[in-house]
Amino acid sequence: MTTFRLKIDGACAQPAELSWEEIDALARGGALVVDTAALSPKVSGQGVTLEAILDRVEPTAAATHVMLYDNGEYRACLTMDEARRSAVLAHRDAGAPLSDAQGGPVRLLVPTSENLCMSVKRVTRIELLTRAAPDTVPRPTTTLRNK
Repeated sequence: MTTFRLKIDGACAQPAELSWEEIDALARGGALVVDTAALSPKVSGQGVTLEAILDRVEPTAAATHVMLYDNGEYRACLTMDEARRSAVLAHRDAGAPLSDAQGGPVRLLVPTSENLCMSVKRVTRIELLTRAAPDTVPRPTTTLRNK
């Protein structure tokens, strides 16, 4: 997995490009998520809290949001609070990188979100923002009414 790099930049003191092995090394103690299937039945394995990744790059005081990008055009914007409090990067299954079939090698899981589309597959970049920015997550445009 030596070619994978997760770029983390934006409003942070220590921008980084982390290898899968560096991400895996952060998954220790309270930052380790032992069973990602408990968060999303489609993703079995282990993960690391997004908070551990954010701590690694030292967000500036101005950082209020986190944008996660896939390897294409898909992106999800979280508040810094939601990113720190509940977001997880699933990255390992049976000691190996998360498979492509499960959205690996790194996949965002946000178990507190009511929108299942917040689960970004194949995360390649994390950008710390100083304000909310448009993402591509589908959202309901109208409420359904019973007549």
